Amino acid sequence: MPTQNPHRIVGLCTSGKVYNALTELKHLEGHRSAKFLSLLAENLVRKGLLNERELVHMLDQVVD
Repeated sequence: MPTQNPHRIVGLCTSGKVYNALTELKHLEGHRSAKFLSLLAENLVRKGLLNERELVHMLDQVVD
């Protein structure tokens, strides 16, 4: 049975937390991946590690 917050399982490494949260329920996998990446991109832009132009360029590569 799926858990509500699979990334909160004690002892998981960072990559395990992300993987479990994104893949726990297969019908939500695409939505969760998109949401995670959008939050990650927003955070990188806010911290100045990525600018909006670079982000748009990467998105152009994804949709082409």
